[in-house]
Amino acid sequence: MFTTILHSLPPLYSADDESFFTGEVLPLLEEYCYDCHGDGAKKGDFAMDELIRLGSFDQHSKKWDRVWKNLYNRNMPPANVPQPLDPEVSTILSWIENASFSYDSSQNDPGHVILRRLNRIEYENTVEDIFGIDIDAKEFFPADDTGYGFDTIGEVLTLSPLLMEKYLSMAEIVMEQALGPPDERGIIHRFEAHELSGVSNSGSMRVLASRGSITLSVPFRKNGEYNLTVWASGSLAGKDLAKMIVGVNHVNIGDFEVDAEYPISKEYKIKFNGKAGHKNEISITFPNDFYDPKNKNPKRRDRNLYIEKIELSEPQGISQIEKSNRSHLLGEWKTEKINDEVAKASLQKWLPRLYRMPLNSSEVARHSGLFSKMRETGLNSLESVRQVFKAALVSPSFLFREERKSDQKKSANLTLLDDYALAHRISYFLWSSVPDDHLWNLADQGKLRANLEIEFQRMIKDPKISRFITNFCGQWLQLRDLDLINPNPDQFPSFTQEIRQSMIFETEEFFKYLLKKNLPIELLLGADFSMINNKLANYYGIDGSFDDDFRKVVFKGEDLRKRGGLLTHGSILTITSNPTRTSPVKRGKWVLDNLLAAPPRDPPPGVTELEESHESTNEPLSFREQMAKHSKNPSCYSCHASMDNLGYAMGNFDAVGKWQDQEDGKPVDVSGKLSSGEKFNGIRELQQFLNLNKKKAITRCLTQKLFVYGLGRGLTYKDRLAVDQVIEVGEDDQVNLADLILKVIQSKPFQYAR
Repeated sequence: MFTTILHSLPPLYSADDESFFTGEVLPLLEEYCYDCHGDGAKKGDFAMDELIRLGSFDQHSKKWDRVWKNLYNRNMPPANVPQPLDPEVSTILSWIENASFSYDSSQNDPGHVILRRLNRIEYENTVEDIFGIDIDAKEFFPADDTGYGFDTIGEVLTLSPLLMEKYLSMAEIVMEQALGPPDERGIIHRFEAHELSGVSNSGSMRVLASRGSITLSVPFRKNGEYNLTVWASGSLAGKDLAKMIVGVNHVNIGDFEVDAEYPISKEYKIKFNGKAGHKNEISITFPNDFYDPKNKNPKRRDRNLYIEKIELSEPQGISQIEKSNRSHLLGEWKTEKINDEVAKASLQKWLPRLYRMPLNSSEVARHSGLFSKMRETGLNSLESVRQVFKAALVSPSFLFREERKSDQKKSANLTLLDDYALAHRISYFLWSSVPDDHLWNLADQGKLRANLEIEFQRMIKDPKISRFITNFCGQWLQLRDLDLINPNPDQFPSFTQEIRQSMIFETEEFFKYLLKKNLPIELLLGADFSMINNKLANYYGIDGSFDDDFRKVVFKGEDLRKRGGLLTHGSILTITSNPTRTSPVKRGKWVLDNLLAAPPRDPPPGVTELEESHESTNEPLSFREQMAKHSKNPSCYSCHASMDNLGYAMGNFDAVGKWQDQEDGKPVDVSGKLSSGEKFNGIRELQQFLNLNKKKAITRCLTQKLFVYGLGRGLTYKDRLAVDQVIEVGEDDQVNLADLILKVIQSKPFQYAR
């Protein structure tokens, strides 16, 4: 067989390469792979010796990539057989990279810098942190595409014409909030009949029948006296006139008897004191419906209220919020005191922060020139600086994160990012936004790298670290999907919106606790505690005294048998279920995807989803029996054998994360056995098995996810060395979560560019 292999080696192989393969690599493959995948054994329909005999390794790179990934993620060999040492794994991986991928693994390739558009969350946080205002970018902009499981990936964050139009509109909104409206007399909100929803048309008006109502959502930008005018009329029926009740934020501010007879309308006015806020609800309600079908006069049979239009006038002048926002951006809020000097000083201070780097003289001149042109058109200094900021907000330099390299070149392949690029890479990684003043100043002084660990510790203590928790965990652990899950309300009435949100907060607060305390990664599955509030404690059936706040709860006794570790969190259990039942397939796949970085292959064509028990049989099959029958298909077995059994071990939890000892009147069978022979029984043994046998795979998976999220690109075999350097510790040493994230930031792919 050796002769066949040697004749098949690709041209790049020298005599030394042939000797290396036969002397170093092949013995390892025979020792660790051939029991299941060679010498006639073909588990999972794969034989290593057959793949080797094909030769031309570069032409079969997809098959070798599968070998590389399984070995790299330590998913093979299975845990119940002798394991190769790390140097032995590295030997095989390096050979595959060289022979099949034509890559010299001794190189340290940090990858190229990805030009990334700000996603919706980053845009919102960036605007809020620079301008000190609140916007809702997630509602305003279309959803961002995702790649490799995250919405931070440069290659999918494209810029469509529609999105560009949205950016132009949002620039107007941002600057109106930051500087106030161009006309300080106050905005008048007008709502014509066709803009009013929830009721039907009647000519040029909207008709409120049968105690109907209209609700408007309006932003109040100022504190003060608001004027509301409603053009209304009524149809006369019965003894009373049509009545109209006006409310603001569910408080009645006025009752009117509408004496104008349809179709002639009349103005009905009311003044009220409003408080500045994001959105306020104005309601118009018709409370006294009347119907007399026997009245001889058709016009007097039905009493209705008709609305022609509504106007809401703001208080005049500058609101307190606008004063604060102007002062933040310009250092002055009075229009008459905002002169050219004030405006240009503001541009000089804030444009580098918007563009995420200092401006050179030509860039400064370009923006100063635009300001001067605006002044020449007759605009005052305030309106001129408004136009320059609006232009900056739609500039590619703002919308896209350009990360510049420094002049320091470590080698032919390694060039340091400059300090500003590194500062922004770190801040968008941990805060999903721009650096604060402290981080910016360190970059400006060239002292960031010397203070990197201190800055990291400061940043994870900042409240903005919650953004990292929400965005990273929301995608890595798929917590965002919980908002899309709709369990059957008849089967699971206790699963409310409050429980849904509490489940998300439990997992986020748990991860935050591990991060801030710098606890071992093995606690992701091995913790004997979680973060619980009163609603979740009641839902899980946990005794004790709780309130609305989430706090650490250490489980004991029966509670410890049921809870502790990610795989017992209601969030994970619910997103991996179907609306009416649990799904061992989804739960097992979640473990493979998100903890072991070993996603199963796509199902073969024509394989349908598992249905309920077949009525044609005398004895209806249990769900697990159906799964076993489904998995007997040879093309399905190789994946389902492990995937389903991982999910079976989680079967004591129903489709919404509650504990169950029985399902369909029978005890739940939570025993699991992998195709490689490892056994476990129930959730506690499953998590112990994963921590004991797959600890390194879990650490590697988390590290890969952090790199993808932070770098904005997928990883390849070229990133193996960097990932291995991050997770490299002594055999008995533990890996702590904060330490791991810091090492990702300190790594060559994070610090350097090609």
